[in-house]
Amino acid sequence: MDIEKIEIKIKVIEEKKLKAIITVNFGDFVVKGFRIAESEYLNERGEKLWLTPPVFRDGGGRYHPIFFIPDKELWKKLEKKIWDEYDRQLNQYHKKRFDLTDDDIPIVN
Repeated sequence: MDIEKIEIKIKVIEEKKLKAIITVNFGDFVVKGFRIAESEYLNERGEKLWLTPPVFRDGGGRYHPIFFIPDKELWKKLEKKIWDEYDRQLNQYHKKRFDLTDDDIPIVN
């Protein structure tokens, strides 16, 4: 699987804990329902956000994954691509919502 060919579409959401809904297009198939939500814990990027693949909830209230990548390295690559696109889309969202230009946004290193 070539990570570079995967397309990521992100819809930024302004709800309490839910921050984004993500669609991942693998070319031959599309998976909808990835989510970015607030978390109590820091992620690897030092943010209190959590990326989760689509899941379903059973009658007992437990969640089960619908999408799973057994190869952890491949999952990390996909996860990075999603986070990078989320950062880009969030920046665009804030520019549009608050009528900002690139000059208005400080560069953080």
